[in-house]
Amino acid sequence: MKSETRFLLILLGLVLILGAGLAALNYYTRPPQLPEAKPTEIKLSDLVIPGRPEKGNPNAKVVVVEFSDMQCPSCRRGNETVEQLLLRYEGKIRLIFRHYPLDIHPKAMLFARAAEAAYRQGKFWEMQDLIFNEQDASDKRLEEFARSLGLNMEQFHKDMKSREVQEAILNDIATARRYGVNSTPTYFLCVGEKGQMIQGHLSLAAEMEKVMQGN
Repeated sequence: MKSETRFLLILLGLVLILGAGLAALNYYTRPPQLPEAKPTEIKLSDLVIPGRPEKGNPNAKVVVVEFSDMQCPSCRRGNETVEQLLLRYEGKIRLIFRHYPLDIHPKAMLFARAAEAAYRQGKFWEMQDLIFNEQDASDKRLEEFARSLGLNMEQFHKDMKSREVQEAILNDIATARRYGVNSTPTYFLCVGEKGQMIQGHLSLAAEMEKVMQGN
């Protein structure tokens, strides 16, 4: 009887030692708990800069900054949603467009340059609509778009290849990445100086309704 009791005590001791060892191993081998990253504060003055395409009321309290990829199917649908919002809340929204061509879309950068070149001749929105309606457009089709808009073709070609156009697009991309944009379309909905990041056009429409009810 004593031997059985001794055996049980030894066995219990081994279990406790093994348990303590496993707990210590787990503590010392688990990854360190890093502090949670703080989101970048949304600054309207950083998002709204001179020289970006815009429409709507320039004095509107509600500002939407759109980061879009012109070869992105969701951005095409997002464009339709934004147009509906501008009509529904006429005079109450200011829309600013900024480029965010994604690497997964092989023509996105080409389309961005074409739209940016058209912007320099006052035809950004018209070029954007043509591209969205034909998101597999070739270089030749882009030229046809430009001619249909009455653009100066020599200037259009020059601007598409210019350093200024490239830098404008890269500046938009840098801003998007600084705010953690990783998909398109992404919107920043700002009321006064306060703003929020919204992914997807349906979410934008839902949030816009809430904002307008409060204003």
